Amino acid sequence: MCLYNTEIMKPLHYFYSILVLLLIYSCGENQENSELPEYRFQTDNNISNPEPIPIQDKRKKHGLKPYYVMNKQFGMPVGAMPIPGNWEKKEQNSKNIYFADPNGVEVYGEVSNSFFYSNSPERNQYTLQTGSQVKPVKSIQRLIEEELKPLVEAEGYRFKNQFPLPQLAQFDNRFNSYLFKSTPEQRQNDCIVTEWENSEGKSMMVIVRYYIAQYTSIGGLDWGYTLNSLTAPKSEFENAKNAYINSLVNFEINPKWVQAHNQYYAHLAQQNNSRHQQRMANIQAQGEQIRAAGRASSQALDNQYNSWRRRQASSDASHSNYIDGIYERRNMADPSGNTYKIEGYENNVWMNNNNEYIATDNSLYNPNIDNTTNDYNWQQLEESGYDY
Repeated sequence: MCLYNTEIMKPLHYFYSILVLLLIYSCGENQENSELPEYRFQTDNNISNPEPIPIQDKRKKHGLKPYYVMNKQFGMPVGAMPIPGNWEKKEQNSKNIYFADPNGVEVYGEVSNSFFYSNSPERNQYTLQTGSQVKPVKSIQRLIEEELKPLVEAEGYRFKNQFPLPQLAQFDNRFNSYLFKSTPEQRQNDCIVTEWENSEGKSMMVIVRYYIAQYTSIGGLDWGYTLNSLTAPKSEFENAKNAYINSLVNFEINPKWVQAHNQYYAHLAQQNNSRHQQRMANIQAQGEQIRAAGRASSQALDNQYNSWRRRQASSDASHSNYIDGIYERRNMADPSGNTYKIEGYENNVWMNNNNEYIATDNSLYNPNIDNTTNDYNWQQLEESGYDY
């Protein structure tokens, strides 16, 4: 059960500034609550206008009545909390008192706060830009010591006692397990009750309901708290405290609200995912168009370049042939295909490993059998034609 409100360090009358209870994100599972049978919902009737199924002896014994926490979004109650019969819902008031009784008990609206934190500065900056709060994680005890105590003590209350309330932490964990999750999370809940008193004979209880939710698939975590509080004369405090704790621990969830809530948010998540996929597809299509245009442009440039190289090569060959004609040179090749520029037009040309050649019109001459030249290995060259 959570709300989103102001920082815990604001003055106490703002500390109780939100009256809306139980803006909860839950998933569709029909829950049956055996802890409070006298307030069981009739799931086969129209829950928008619910009637409790009373067990008269239990109602008389406990002196309880159901208070239905309505949800305007779906026009039905989130659930019912069993409150003492003499607690009455208060209209909007400057102190934001939610329930009160004739004996001086005052129950205040829930106050919640949530933060995001990641080791990535970029993600933290993006979260701030979306309007959410970013803050490094504090443990529940540090939260009490560093922020809750200075605030309450500034209002004249003295810290008296604190104790864990695992039953409420278990309820929060169970309730959260019903939640629709678009992103998998690992969640931890904790709960501590703090007690205070002042010099005017009043006592106060502040319940700190703390959570951390880690998102292993995307990184980062959410953490925060919900505060439930009341004040009462010292003579009424123990009974009021126990009654309020009982109403929170035994809050009965409306399964029809759970179903409606989950269907809505599952559909919303599906729509968001579809829009995201469409945006990605559009980006991919645009990228493919850009890449295709780039490939076509690159191919055109390659074709132009290759055409230029062919023209240049043809021009170079023509120029080379022209120059060779002036200097009476021609292209000749050895048996391995290596070509050489040879001056003159003799028909019989031999070349050694030092690129020295002998040219003669004597077709019978072979330097390999000439005693004056047979110190080298000579290969006969063949006409290779013009450059093209």
